[in-house]
Amino acid sequence: MPPSTKHCLLIVDDEPDVCDSVHDLLRREFRVLRAHNAQEGFAIMREEEVHIVMTDQRMPQITGVELLTQVKARNPLAVRMLFTGYADFESIIAAINQGHIYQFLRKPWQPEELVDAVRQAAVEYERLVSQAEYAEQLRSTIADLQSRVKSLEDQVGRLGGRV
Repeated sequence: MPPSTKHCLLIVDDEPDVCDSVHDLLRREFRVLRAHNAQEGFAIMREEEVHIVMTDQRMPQITGVELLTQVKARNPLAVRMLFTGYADFESIIAAINQGHIYQFLRKPWQPEELVDAVRQAAVEYERLVSQAEYAEQLRSTIADLQSRVKSLEDQVGRLGGRV
């Protein structure tokens, strides 16, 4: 990603003050988008390339873990972060074990802690993108080699097995 391009962070929280404070804290370094529920978040993700999704665990209609599970299915490269002010350890452990979240933060957080966590998430996003690009290059190389092998097998077959 060119240095002039900011990573895009989507914050999903039903408390507007939380969205606003995250936006105010990170807006200089990241492009921060705000959604007050999962539906708004998914609508934004259909329109925007989101690199990092940060959500609260406790929201009406859908939990943060459920939201991040759906984010993973729709946008597997997006780095997923979960925060909560409550000790809902069972769902947090389940989310971590199932690979739905990259990092967990506890409310209230210290500003430096949040900035550092999102910076780490941006680095992780870049790593995932590089890994995906490399995997695609490998798939392309394998397909090319398989095509060459098939072509050589066809040539050998036309020669009647004579080498």
